[in-house]
Amino acid sequence: LDGKDPRAPLASPIHADLTGLPPLLLQVGGIEVLLDDSTALKSRAKEAGVSVEMEVWDDMPHVWHHYAPILPEARKAIGKIGEFVLRHTG
Repeated sequence: LDGKDPRAPLASPIHADLTGLPPLLLQVGGIEVLLDDSTALKSRAKEAGVSVEMEVWDDMPHVWHHYAPILPEARKAIGKIGEFVLRHTG
């Protein structure tokens, strides 16, 4: 962060004003380094009146979606993202 405040909203959205955000889908791995932060973000968004869905995927690491060519769970998660987008935009 080059000396910048780690609590700045652009550095960590958990510290931002989340009011007015569209519905959120949080997909987080069960062994994700940011699992606690994702849970806190979900709480903060709900407090701001944002509709939030959070999926915790067992045994998945950070950015497991990147492994879609070899990981069935990643392909399934990406499919669920598409379903979420269609539900909220279609």
